[in-house]
Amino acid sequence: MPTPLMTSAPVAALDVDDDAEPSWLLSLDPAVVAVLSGVLVVLLLVTALVGWLVLRRVRRSPLVTRSRELAARGRELGAHGATAVAARRLPPGHRRSAAELRLEVRRSRDRLRQQVAGAQAAGAHLGDVPGLLPSLEAEGSRLEQRLRQRALAADAGDLPDPEPEVRTYVATLADVCDAVHQAEQAAWSGARPATDVADAVSALRAHTAAYQELTAPPVLPGAPEPPVPGAAPR
Repeated sequence: MPTPLMTSAPVAALDVDDDAEPSWLLSLDPAVVAVLSGVLVVLLLVTALVGWLVLRRVRRSPLVTRSRELAARGRELGAHGATAVAARRLPPGHRRSAAELRLEVRRSRDRLRQQVAGAQAAGAHLGDVPGLLPSLEAEGSRLEQRLRQRALAADAGDLPDPEPEVRTYVATLADVCDAVHQAEQAAWSGARPATDVADAVSALRAHTAAYQELTAPPVLPGAPEPPVPGAAPR
């Protein structure tokens, strides 16, 4: 005989109060809540400040700067190599001529950068040339873009020929390089000659010998003289 279900339990005892609120939130003192909120805000601000300082330090790290320079140089060398390959493998025509002109523009820009860097390292006075480099670089980039479009175009009839502008630009860079080279040579010629260096070395050696003689211990009468460095034994 099956056991009958117990239905004598009051239904009201099984009801769950959905509107019940956590009692621990209501029991907290408002001052405590304000303090906890302030501590949380301070922790968030400190964390953000530390993260910003770490990120700034990493960005200014010499290793990161060097890595960026190497990456930029690698991309530049890759583009230079691709241009050189295109200039050699393309069949004769406007596309090959454009690739060769683009390669010439790149070489002129690289030569100018190296010349200016060498002159600045030598302490040469370059006048307004360093300030002109950004505009010259921008003009070279514009010409390279036009030459790239012409090298990729199957029919260049609708595109203007940038060769006259390229020739003028390359001649301008050559003129600037020559002026920078002359300034670098003038800086090197203004340096101290080799005779000044020899005199400085001789004076240093004389000062060292005098100091050694002054600080040498006195020789007692009858005591053997200390051996002189480099002298033959008696």
